[in-house]
Amino acid sequence: MAALPAIAAIASIAAGGLQAMGAIQQGKAQQAALNYEAEMRKKAAAEERAASQREAIEKRGEADRVLSRQRALASASGAGVVTPSILDIYGETAAKGEYNAQTALYGGESRARGQTDQANLARAKGKAAAKGSILEGFGAIVSGIGGAAKSYG
Repeated sequence: MAALPAIAAIASIAAGGLQAMGAIQQGKAQQAALNYEAEMRKKAAAEERAASQREAIEKRGEADRVLSRQRALASASGAGVVTPSILDIYGETAAKGEYNAQTALYGGESRARGQTDQANLARAKGKAAAKGSILEGFGAIVSGIGGAAKSYG
């Protein structure tokens, strides 16, 4: 009969060890999932930047086409291509085209920063999950030892 408390103590310690291993594995899995999310968000940030660059190129191309049409119309009208009022119109068109391009770039960069921030947050959550699981594992071991001491003593 004296063996039963020893068996109970050993079982309590073993259960604590298994619980600790499970907690640590769960934390590692959660960290891996959050690291994967972070990588996907980094890729999304790069895609946002690339898309905004393509959009900026398109906006500049649109402005160039409008400028070309304005030059053709000015030339055909006989008003002259380099008169001050025509040059003002060209300047306004070019400025508006560049403004649109910069707005596209800013929007893409802003969205990319948001994705990068989310990636950093996911990584931080992953680290916290891993550390938390280790602490939970130690707690399970200590609890198992405490249970063993209670049943043996």
